[in-house]
Amino acid sequence: MREVIVVGGGPCGLSVGAALQELEIDYLILEKRAIVNSILSFPVNMRFYSTSDRLEIGNIPFLSEEDRPTRQEVLRYYRSVVSRQQMNILTFQHVINIERTLGGFLVRTQNHLSKEEGFEARRIVLATGIYDHPRLLDVPGERMSKVMHYYTEGHSYSGRRVLVAGGKNSAIEAVIDLYRNGAEVSLVHRGATVYQGIKPTLLHDIRNLIEKGKISFYPESTITCIEEDHVLIQSLNGPVKIQNDFVFSLIGYQPDLSMLSNLGIRLDHETQIPDFDPETYETNGPDIYVAGVITGGITNKVFIDDGRLHGPKIANHIAKQMNGS
Repeated sequence: MREVIVVGGGPCGLSVGAALQELEIDYLILEKRAIVNSILSFPVNMRFYSTSDRLEIGNIPFLSEEDRPTRQEVLRYYRSVVSRQQMNILTFQHVINIERTLGGFLVRTQNHLSKEEGFEARRIVLATGIYDHPRLLDVPGERMSKVMHYYTEGHSYSGRRVLVAGGKNSAIEAVIDLYRNGAEVSLVHRGATVYQGIKPTLLHDIRNLIEKGKISFYPESTITCIEEDHVLIQSLNGPVKIQNDFVFSLIGYQPDLSMLSNLGIRLDHETQIPDFDPETYETNGPDIYVAGVITGGITNKVFIDDGRLHGPKIANHIAKQMNGS
């Protein structure tokens, strides 16, 4: 039986593992796909807004060519951390159930060959993130194959009519990249402006595209229906029909809270923030901890910069529990 099983191999889960390893606490990280899998879904040419030092874990320096690293540099850094630390992690192990036992917990997984396995531990850390569960528009046609919730690159959409829904960083980055790759872009946002709350590095480009009419911008508008060759929206001026080939719905992501609920962890009714001690990150369920962005519920206010700092606090508390103090 392991002392700790960490569910989730993103940056925050790796931070927990690194902190446990430093204190010589037996642990295993279970990740349902690749390490830091969410970053694989980021735009190929993305440059992080966070500086490299704010992404460091495990006391291993992160050196990048510029202060703000690229997606490729970030992937390479976290691979390096896992390799150099010889971290105990199993990838492509999808956790399908966790149940409390007399001695701790039984974690059941399914691997890439659909084979089920079981792992036992005295304590559980949930660091499952939010990126696997996009928020939905909940409109007719959203299940069509032309509708996507992740954006990686714009080359494939050159010369095509692409609509982007959203107004935050991911949506604006997609709009700019699509335009630069030759797509005919429409941007639909329920807010009055996209100039507030985005990265300063995006502001000049998106303002230029909108104010010079290089893209079609529909503020204070919502999608009402998606069809094969067009999208219907409700705009300030009434219904609008937009000819369309592809839709990127980039309106945010939310955690899968079913695992927390099944373990009896209380969730705030409005924010879905789990009930946990902010000093130790132990939840109202004894020996169950949360780490990373999942601690922010549906608020999307916790990022890698903050979540990577949860690991040492969790590891220190577990060490004290093991020593009976």
